Amino acid sequence: MVGPARGSLLSRPRRRHPLLRRIFLTGLVSTVAIGLAGGGFLYTYAGELPSLDNLSTHGLPQSSKIYDRTGKILLDERYADQRRTVVPLSQVSWDLRHATIAIEDRDFYNHGALSPLRLVAAAVYDLLHRHAAQGGSTITQQLVKNYLLSTLGSAQTLDRKIREALLALQLEQKYTKDQILEMYLNTIFYGNQSYGIETAAETYFNSTAAQLGAAEASFLAGLPQRPSYFDPFRPDGFQRARARQLDVLNAMVRDRYLTPAEATAAYAVDLQPKLAAAKNATVSRRSPIAPHFVDYVWDQLEQHYDPSYLRQGGLKIITTLDVATQQMAQKSVTDGVRSFASGYHVNNGAMLVMNPHTGEVLAMIGSADYFNQDIGGQVNYTVAARQPGSSFKPYTYVTALMNGWTPASPLDDSNGAHAFPGYVVHDWDGREEGTITLRQSLQQSRNISSVRLFKDVGVQKVLTVAQQLGITTKLEPNLSTTLGSNEVRMVDHLSAYSAFANGGTEVRPQAVLQVQDSSGAVIESNQPQPDAGQRVLPASITYVLTDILKGAVHPALGLSVAAKSGTTSDFKDAWYIGYSSDVAVATWMGRTVMKPKPQNLSMSGPRGGLWGETGPGVVWHKFMQAYYAAHHRPSDWLRPADVVAQNFCRQTGQPIDQEIPDLTITDIFLKTVSNATQAAACGQPAAGPAPGPTPGPFPGPTDEPTLPPVVVPSIGPLPVPTPTVPPLP
Repeated sequence: MVGPARGSLLSRPRRRHPLLRRIFLTGLVSTVAIGLAGGGFLYTYAGELPSLDNLSTHGLPQSSKIYDRTGKILLDERYADQRRTVVPLSQVSWDLRHATIAIEDRDFYNHGALSPLRLVAAAVYDLLHRHAAQGGSTITQQLVKNYLLSTLGSAQTLDRKIREALLALQLEQKYTKDQILEMYLNTIFYGNQSYGIETAAETYFNSTAAQLGAAEASFLAGLPQRPSYFDPFRPDGFQRARARQLDVLNAMVRDRYLTPAEATAAYAVDLQPKLAAAKNATVSRRSPIAPHFVDYVWDQLEQHYDPSYLRQGGLKIITTLDVATQQMAQKSVTDGVRSFASGYHVNNGAMLVMNPHTGEVLAMIGSADYFNQDIGGQVNYTVAARQPGSSFKPYTYVTALMNGWTPASPLDDSNGAHAFPGYVVHDWDGREEGTITLRQSLQQSRNISSVRLFKDVGVQKVLTVAQQLGITTKLEPNLSTTLGSNEVRMVDHLSAYSAFANGGTEVRPQAVLQVQDSSGAVIESNQPQPDAGQRVLPASITYVLTDILKGAVHPALGLSVAAKSGTTSDFKDAWYIGYSSDVAVATWMGRTVMKPKPQNLSMSGPRGGLWGETGPGVVWHKFMQAYYAAHHRPSDWLRPADVVAQNFCRQTGQPIDQEIPDLTITDIFLKTVSNATQAAACGQPAAGPAPGPTPGPFPGPTDEPTLPPVVVPSIGPLPVPTPTVPPLP
């Protein structure tokens, strides 16, 4: 028998490859180990995971409720959760399906239950931005969250994420992609008590899911991300929802569901008429007790909790609101607007009541009528930015007091037409008072002397103090800023005034005291801590400022209160803001119209323009009278030991060691005996503001910026005391 030829492949001896063999064995062992570990891992969690067998008929989750601080329900979601109509996917328009997939999970039909690419992108984003803001969940994972929150809990722990991932894997094994998308679209929350796309289509457009075109579909698909934030029934929410709609349309163009021309046409469709028509049927379901406050609370909670969990997790949310105080505030605003409607064309008002030591919001009236569409009633003017008028001036004066000016310091209230290049300053009465004290200037709210003080103290110093006190809106370094030409939010403005009331500690508004889950376990607790904020102002300085502002309250209430009014030069905004030792209150009046476009008009009528002291001042007085009829009278502020009464030279404002008729005045300020001026020095011409001892170093630049000319000045309040508060019908 002839064997294979030498050298042929058949005759060549086999070579062993030990390296390949080792790699193969290592891989085999690793695979088995991973399999065993994975099996053990799955076995550990499998018995603890809820069943998905009857997912499509799963019962509706529990509702969440909002309470005031006394346990009275402000918003009960038990009825809202029933607003759901389940429809098959075949009855959902293709535009809505495409819009949802494009903005939520563009590769939904191509990947499995989890998308590694989305998870990696989300992780990178979160690391770069140091917070979890980039969603990495697929539609399947979101469906798991919506259905099984009560079982899995709300905490974003690793354990929960693992369970969600395992359930998502199971879900994709049991159901098709179309079934998953159908369940998702029937469970997602779209805001305004609307669960599922069929109910959302009816709520917002009086339509069905099958009839939604590209415009409506792209609009609705963007809402579930933050339903309260994008609430289209609120003017600010509508604008944000429109911006979100543009993101959805761009995603649809990116994924070739729409052409650029089709997307442009969809965005050009005016959706407001349909939204306005549908709004009448939904606003009646909103809370009649404190609707603006409820919106405010939901907006805050949505920044920390999943919207679906908020609505469906059976939460008990205990807030700082006091219903009795809220009702007093509502009556004061309603009566005040009615009283000044005919003479000044007032149609809107707002009020905010806070505890100045803790920041707890006790009452919030965002508008005169939440349900009045003609005035844009759902706009919350306690958080909307408006010009504060002369109510901004105390920031200038408290900065001056911190930097050596005293209540007796002489200020120049003259030459307003030429003193400030490019900026003409007038007062409400067209008069100039000449040399007056700092106390008189603030109490009478003189404009010329206030602008001159603003400039002399240092514009940037004043703006820094205002921001440290809590003003968050942009403040321009212009001379008109001290007269209130820059917009502020009432909630910030009152927080800043609260620091005056509490002796100089920072205050931040607080609305939520506690959140409990459906089992009663506390998942969030915010116990008020009186005067626990950072110190922003010296206690002695706030006492002196408060002593000055006590003299600005007209007419006197017979209570220890301090306040300041504010009016803009066009009479579009009128304010009155003040405080006692235990409550801080801000009021605002305006004339708002929605047609032909949303705008604020001048409150000028048969009786002239409405001043802050005339309109909101009356409302403020009425509220304080009602509040202290039901509460103990406020205690007066205790004078700090370093604040004393002393003599000051009338001409120079310097402290003097004796009283000289006609040459000295008596006022209070920080104790300055060692710096007292001799009597012989008094009577000499003043060389400008003569500051006394500076209480301490002030953080801020010394070089002031060049001030550009300003066109529109603010008008100070009417300083003439009103003998009695006009009765409100």
